Amino acid sequence: MNLNCNIIQDLLPLVVEDLASEDTVKFVNNHMDACSECNEEYMKLRDSNTSYKSTNKPETIPLQRIRRRLKNRNIYIGILSALIICLSLVIVLNIATKPIPLSYTEAIESTKVEDEKLYIKFNPIVSNYSIVSYGSNHDIMAWKTNISNFFGMGDPKNTVINIDNENLTIVNYISQADEPDKLLYGKVDYDGQITLPRLATNYYLLAITSVFIIAMFLYLLFKNTNKLKNVLKIVIIFTLSYILGHISIFGGSGATHHIIRDLCFVITASILFFSIIILLVYKKHFRDQNQ
Repeated sequence: MNLNCNIIQDLLPLVVEDLASEDTVKFVNNHMDACSECNEEYMKLRDSNTSYKSTNKPETIPLQRIRRRLKNRNIYIGILSALIICLSLVIVLNIATKPIPLSYTEAIESTKVEDEKLYIKFNPIVSNYSIVSYGSNHDIMAWKTNISNFFGMGDPKNTVINIDNENLTIVNYISQADEPDKLLYGKVDYDGQITLPRLATNYYLLAITSVFIIAMFLYLLFKNTNKLKNVLKIVIIFTLSYILGHISIFGGSGATHHIIRDLCFVITASILFFSIIILLVYKKHFRDQNQ
């Protein structure tokens, strides 16, 4: 075996695994046309689809497998990075658009009754408002957001409520702040009540935290039982994800005036936390499955 044969046989694994350039393949083929020994070695490698083994060197790692590992690692890093970016965007979006309740004096510029209609004009600071009606009672809430406050995106808003004197229409402004609620129209036996934010999300957090603690205890108790341990691990990750999602959206408080909106943010953040933790916990499994 001459020097050219040594070079050719070093290149054979690349040719067999389709990793060589066209010029290299042409060079190897030209040599094998005149060299039966190299051609025989090529046929052997092609049929067995194994890497070339040198008699004086340890077994080399197939380059195709290395390339596949690098590709899988890049996919893993890409997915993980995308999830972290999405989670960051959800948290930032929540902070930017989180409703900040306004008191009556902050929100209402003027009110007037005309032609059995109540006209309400809001201050420019108001970014949005809602009217919750039940029967002839109407509760009005208004708020601003950090993004509207920062960019001055608020604009004057007006609304009109029809007055039904036969059914004794009552219109309240729900202050949601330190000030008591304000009666805008009608007569009530009570006055000066304060509407507090809802704390329902704290009860959800308490329930999930209880499940997390129980799952942790059972995981330690049955750590030698693989099937049960794997199920408990998923439960732990799920509950931990919700706890992290709640904290990332509410911080240290679970008080909310917009429970559906806030729960949507919590659930979205929890799903992203769950996906990130799963990728981190099962990183080795993910890589092994794709080798």
